[in-house]
Amino acid sequence: MSQTSQTPPPLSPYLTVDDAKAAIEFYVRAFGATELGRQATPDGSKLIHAALVLPNGGHVMLSDDFPEMNGGASKTPKALGGTPVAIHLDLPDVKATWARAVEAGAQVKMPLALQFWGDEFGVLEDPFGHRWSLATRAKVATKDELDAGAQKHFGRK
Repeated sequence: MSQTSQTPPPLSPYLTVDDAKAAIEFYVRAFGATELGRQATPDGSKLIHAALVLPNGGHVMLSDDFPEMNGGASKTPKALGGTPVAIHLDLPDVKATWARAVEAGAQVKMPLALQFWGDEFGVLEDPFGHRWSLATRAKVATKDELDAGAQKHFGRK
């Protein structure tokens, strides 16, 4: 993997995927990621590690699945039946990124819409089973608006 002088952020998701090379291509197309570097297995068939930076400055690391290093168990979201985690991206133009991600093969899990907390927000699942929430702040919601929205969406009827 190429070395950079850039200091990594204090928290970065580390994704396990089937076909890390294809995942990198997807994240570049869908989210405008830039690859910082990669390290392949000696035979070149899998990636041991790769690092990406997103246009908003966030970092993502990833590798291929190595069941043989986990007692024979696959650790991808698809093998595990899904993921309870969503990687959140705050973006200056959520609509453009959303359109690119869907065009690149992401599945819509929650349509992009203005939410009661003031964000234009939606959830996508990438082709590798990882969930991404995307948002742009559309307005600053008041405490009363937040309370009313929470009651409407989560309160008992």
